Amino acid sequence: MGGWFSKPKCKYSRGWSKSNACPPGFTTVENCGRWSSTISCRAPTSGFSSSAVPVSKQSGRVGTCTNSVSNKDPSSTSCVGNTIKVDSDIVPCCSSGSTCTEANAYGWAERAVCADKNGDYIFDVSSTDECRTKQEEGRGNNFPAQSWCKDADQGAYSCWLPYSMQADGQCFSTVNMQWKFGSDKWSGKTQNGGTKILLPGGSKLISPAPASNSATTVYNSGSIGGVAAGGFACVVGVGALFRKKQQKRSAKPAGVELKDGANTV
Repeated sequence: MGGWFSKPKCKYSRGWSKSNACPPGFTTVENCGRWSSTISCRAPTSGFSSSAVPVSKQSGRVGTCTNSVSNKDPSSTSCVGNTIKVDSDIVPCCSSGSTCTEANAYGWAERAVCADKNGDYIFDVSSTDECRTKQEEGRGNNFPAQSWCKDADQGAYSCWLPYSMQADGQCFSTVNMQWKFGSDKWSGKTQNGGTKILLPGGSKLISPAPASNSATTVYNSGSIGGVAAGGFACVVGVGALFRKKQQKRSAKPAGVELKDGANTV
């Protein structure tokens, strides 16, 4: 009688088990009954790499200007509220004029890029192109069990690997397995170990970037808990608040006008 009422064991596909159904660092969650069997992967919520930054809403915050153009060592700018500092650069401060350069600056200030702490520190990547799509197109997290790339030489879009994003927008694998480049996004394959391969993000950080020309780009991001599809709309720069419009204006002289005191851009 006791065996009849005992909880049925989950059945794994060939080559898979509870110990390898999810990537290292993930938790394998079993929910198996007599008539149904569900196995899923739960992403970690702590212990992230010190290089990882959240894919989330970001903002720029400019600190106090120095009182001399020769003093390029301004005080550090802090992020406020539920945000963390993921990147920064130094920008000139000017009293007036539409264009601000070192030639007419009276001092310098640190501009911090602040990111919402509630963004994705880990997300699934199935090709060398999906660091970019995570930033630009927006995808909810999807961590299906028994589907991650546990073996080398697996092809693009046939499995997934957990990745994190660093401040410059490039992405790195959180496990030993990683995506290596092929001739295009479809021909990439998995590689076990070796030199760290960074996947490109949507665009490169332009630094220093003038606050007067800065612009945010609307991206999408799912929650850290993971959803199958969708996600929520947000503004994200991933270490690069000043991207796309800045690229279009690359021929325009860099300029910024900052008044004394702290400013938010």
